[in-house]
Amino acid sequence: MELAAKVALVRPRMGELERNGWAHELGEPAEAEGLPPALADLYRVFDGLSTRMGLIDLFAADDVLAELGKHGTGDLHDPVPQLLQFGNVCYSFTLCTDIDSGAVHLVDADALVEAIEQGGPLPTEPIAPNPVAFADAFLFGPRYRELIDLAGGYQTPEDEEEDEWRLLIEELDFA
Repeated sequence: MELAAKVALVRPRMGELERNGWAHELGEPAEAEGLPPALADLYRVFDGLSTRMGLIDLFAADDVLAELGKHGTGDLHDPVPQLLQFGNVCYSFTLCTDIDSGAVHLVDADALVEAIEQGGPLPTEPIAPNPVAFADAFLFGPRYRELIDLAGGYQTPEDEEEDEWRLLIEELDFA
């Protein structure tokens, strides 16, 4: 099943995903003018995703455009100059796409800060060839749990039990 079809099945169920006042958000498709092509393809399917407890936070297209506008303009050393952040996982890992190739990288924020302070590069390996493939496999697919584990895992067993997003994609047989 393609990503757009999965999103169409999830969208009407989003209202069910609220606990302790924390609603999940799945943005409508957006015009993605100005974004790198691989990211534009993703934002034409949905414009941002936010799940409870900050496990997954894909920025809205406007926020990514703002990041792109700042890209390469700061005074600090950039250890990953080819990468553009478009989200976070488990609070402390950033989701980035390679501006040229579109490949998606998961970057440990602590390692990023250390590389900035030391003025060196931060080697990273892609986890998906592009943002659409990433969303299909990791956010709406069988590799969701792997993504959480790559980003340090659930903080408590209760967090795993209460991860409504995981429960929903499992119920829909995506994961």
